[in-house]
Amino acid sequence: MEKLLFWILWGSMYVVSLLPRRVFYILSDICAFFLNLFGYRRSVIDVNMARSFLQLKYGEIKRLRKGYYRYMLDLTFESIWAITASQKEICEVISVPDRSVMDELCSRYPKMVVVVGHVGNWELFGGVTGPGGASATGGFALHNIYLSYKRAKNKAFDAFFVKMRMLAFRKSGNGGHILESKSIVRHILRDRKATGLYIFIADQSPKDERVVVKFLNQPTLMLAGAEYVASRLGIPMVYMGIDRVARGKYEIRFKLIEENTKGVEHGELTRRFACYLQEDIFANKVNWLWSHKRWKRDFLPQEADEYERIYGTRPFVN
Repeated sequence: MEKLLFWILWGSMYVVSLLPRRVFYILSDICAFFLNLFGYRRSVIDVNMARSFLQLKYGEIKRLRKGYYRYMLDLTFESIWAITASQKEICEVISVPDRSVMDELCSRYPKMVVVVGHVGNWELFGGVTGPGGASATGGFALHNIYLSYKRAKNKAFDAFFVKMRMLAFRKSGNGGHILESKSIVRHILRDRKATGLYIFIADQSPKDERVVVKFLNQPTLMLAGAEYVASRLGIPMVYMGIDRVARGKYEIRFKLIEENTKGVEHGELTRRFACYLQEDIFANKVNWLWSHKRWKRDFLPQEADEYERIYGTRPFVN
């Protein structure tokens, strides 16, 4: 039954992906109109934005919400389009104008941790990795890419998303894989000389292994997995920002968070990541997943104590 569900999902998405990209943007506009009309997660979006952008009035938040619906649907349809798009076509959508940071680090380190948030279209960056991406658009990462993820409970959906996410990497000639986050340290230790960039989408709402940060003007809990891997193994940690410079155009930027991660105080690397991500969100306010409940986890008493020590105010504790 699960195999059947997988092939139904994959077959239907494959057929839809054959449509021209301009058709997807028309569909995106139509769907965005209806999402706004029916108020898809309106209260979640409005509350998230109002608490993050304290200076904005309701009319401005309403305008941003409309823009967010369009952005969210654009990245959804772009991800479907990428299933059958060529590597060259993907590189026309997403590029790396300046690869000097990664080139310099990759020349000296076989392994690195790279952290990214839910900004731009993170599903497409695989198209500018590997030999194909580097030669086509000045991409990055001749090192193999290993993308951290949490396995879905449904095997059919899990297989679908793994296959979908790895297609762009395969098209660009990158030899990496998707790895469960709990197996990454073991994978690195298996062969220390093998090259690898370990990518963490690190702005999810965490259950365990958490770091307290002030993010978008709010007390926030963030995943500690990326900094745990980097600091335990003493490998560099890099931030990858994905700017949406125009509709259907994204640019990737890199900032070094820390080269010598061994011995860095717990939480510091994650807090630097949060600052870089926050800067990008303030620069383009719709370019993030506002419809998700990022602040749904409660602080434990010891986490509240740590936050108060660092930031001088105390978050609410149930």
